[in-house]
Amino acid sequence: MGNSKISRDPKKEESSPTAEEEGVVPAEPLPAQKPSQNEISRITMANAESGADQADRGMRKEYFNSSGAGKFLPPVLKLLELAVAIVCIGLIDDPAHHSRLRVFISSRTVALAYGTFVLFLVFSVVYLFGKVIRDNFPWKLSSLLNLTGFILYLATAACILNDWSETKNRNYWPPNTQRMDFLCGAGSVAVVGALFYLIDLIVTVRLGMKGEIE
Repeated sequence: MGNSKISRDPKKEESSPTAEEEGVVPAEPLPAQKPSQNEISRITMANAESGADQADRGMRKEYFNSSGAGKFLPPVLKLLELAVAIVCIGLIDDPAHHSRLRVFISSRTVALAYGTFVLFLVFSVVYLFGKVIRDNFPWKLSSLLNLTGFILYLATAACILNDWSETKNRNYWPPNTQRMDFLCGAGSVAVVGALFYLIDLIVTVRLGMKGEIE
């Protein structure tokens, strides 16, 4: 006891044999695999494009100083366009299917009307479904489709009203004048639909330029 120190065993002080003395060579670490030059270039270009796109969108937002509330206008307009297409199909159906004996509307006008109304009815449904699942259309594609819808609705309205006017100027009114009213109503509603697509086109282009929609 006391302050006496315990002497260490000299055998323990002998160093243990190293790995080299035992003849075992330590494994060298594998060199890190460097990415190829093409891979580096591709990643750099992708990052640069993504950064440029975000910077461009941010600059457009800052330049136009938008509040962001206008991005809800395109879905509302698409709902109105959907309603217009349904109403137009309902109005033109009766005159189109009773023009065999008495001509209310020409066959080419019927083909143009059904093609236009059904096509953009499907487009409105797909657009709204995309909004529900948060899968948006690119604003440039939406603008192109809105421009096409404006032109086709305007052309369809002109053809329908032209057929209605020709039938009226014949001084021959069929017994069922209600079909003539349906024809005039379909042409008038188609004009409203063309205006909706024109407004939708302007709103979409402005929001796309502001960077509020992709």
